[in-house]
Amino acid sequence: MKRLAKEKSELLKVTGYSGKAIEYYMDDVNVGIIENPDVTIAHTRPCGDTMKLYLRIDKNGRIEGAKFVYLGCPGLAASGSALTTLIKGKTIREAKKITESNILKELGGLSESKLDCPKRAITTLQQAILKYGEEQKTTANAL
Repeated sequence: MKRLAKEKSELLKVTGYSGKAIEYYMDDVNVGIIENPDVTIAHTRPCGDTMKLYLRIDKNGRIEGAKFVYLGCPGLAASGSALTTLIKGKTIREAKKITESNILKELGGLSESKLDCPKRAITTLQQAILKYGEEQKTTANAL
């Protein structure tokens, strides 16, 4: 198993993944499900790659938990790991300001062919934030 992991890591290096991106992918950083999340949303790319984001948000609007599951390439996995790492502890307002560039910086870059992966992660986050805001308005109106 260790040898297979080493081979996989070497292939990722050859194809242009940074050490940090490989680490995020190989270690499945923040990959998983949050039970009873405050918001969850899935975003599917035209190629079929899908990211489902789970957020737990406290009463002050601070993201206290962020996890994701994915179906797709290592670039999407690494981008999801970087995104969830960057948003934990941030308020919704702060999380809205996170960009593709922030993800790329966190990863130490990605190969040119994978630059759409951080964009997809950001799109998923933006959709989750929008959905959360709509749900909060609905709850407030119901009171």
